[in-house]
Amino acid sequence: MKIAFDHTIFLIQPYGGISRYFLELKKKIESTNDVKILCPIYLNDYLLDEKNTFKFLKINKIPKYSTKLINKSNYIINDIYLKFWKPQIIHKTYFNNNKYNIKGVKKIINVWDLSHEIYHYMYNKPSGWRPKENALRDADHIICSSKNTQKDLMNFYNIDLKKTSVIYQGTPDLFGKNDNLDIDFKFFLYVGSRKKYKNFKFVLKTFALNKNIFKEYKLICFGYEKFEKDEIELMRKLNIDQENIKLFSGGDNVLVSLYIKAEALIYPSLNEGFGFPPLEAMKYNCSIIASENSAIKEAVGDAGFYFDPKDEESLSNSIEKFINSTDEKERKKIIGLHRSKLFNWNNTSEELVKVYRKVLE
Repeated sequence: MKIAFDHTIFLIQPYGGISRYFLELKKKIESTNDVKILCPIYLNDYLLDEKNTFKFLKINKIPKYSTKLINKSNYIINDIYLKFWKPQIIHKTYFNNNKYNIKGVKKIINVWDLSHEIYHYMYNKPSGWRPKENALRDADHIICSSKNTQKDLMNFYNIDLKKTSVIYQGTPDLFGKNDNLDIDFKFFLYVGSRKKYKNFKFVLKTFALNKNIFKEYKLICFGYEKFEKDEIELMRKLNIDQENIKLFSGGDNVLVSLYIKAEALIYPSLNEGFGFPPLEAMKYNCSIIASENSAIKEAVGDAGFYFDPKDEESLSNSIEKFINSTDEKERKKIIGLHRSKLFNWNNTSEELVKVYRKVLE
């Protein structure tokens, strides 16, 4: 089969879970299929050394007011290339409304979660906002990251169930080794974006509520986003010493080291499709304190300590329970380590290839 992954996510993420997902899949299926990533102008660091990729210009950031122009340029260049190359499958790497009008080609798209629709008010949108409508209607098949996501998709978009499949992502294989970071304090770890439904401010409020936590532990946030003014202002308002909140960024070697050294990953998201950080944490034997989200539970199962992501006291109690239950911690770590092996890229890629073949029948 000839399969094209389009440019969309590689122009959004410098690095991150979704772009890594497509690279992992490409690696697994390209030995028996002709697979290309098409991203002429790209932002993603992972593509720098990636072979069999149609690319020619790496940018470090998108200049102000030029997002639409760069996207349009990529669409025009890709359309020319696609008409010449003639793939059988175009797998959109994120939502866009480009139709890729190529005779006989089938289009696939992933739905990770329906957080934009559920928490529309966080984006100043009305309850009837359906930002994925055009992309979903144009797709020949939709990959859902979890059963929970599939259920939400039915509720919000009334998509035919036969047009969807649930394929669990593999446990991320971080491209790095333990960097042995020189950290001489105990800490909890937060990984990824802190915006909107990711619920980071809720964690700050919880740590302020339970002053005992900061007496023994700090909080490390890993990601490329610097602390924003409203986050710093909230820390001041809550009387949180900013020395207790550390910001780390860097490559996989840094992240691996943080997972290994952390007391636990705190994952407070109000909604997820499945969640990459919990899978990473389980693989690197890191405990997980996570919100009671259905999709997160699909991934983590009995390996997690859970809490209500709208109740600071609930998170505080879960942290206290975690701190005071040594035997339970170790038991759940073992469960997590075994559970992480259930979600592997061989299974993910095999299920995806089945979908490709099905839509081509």
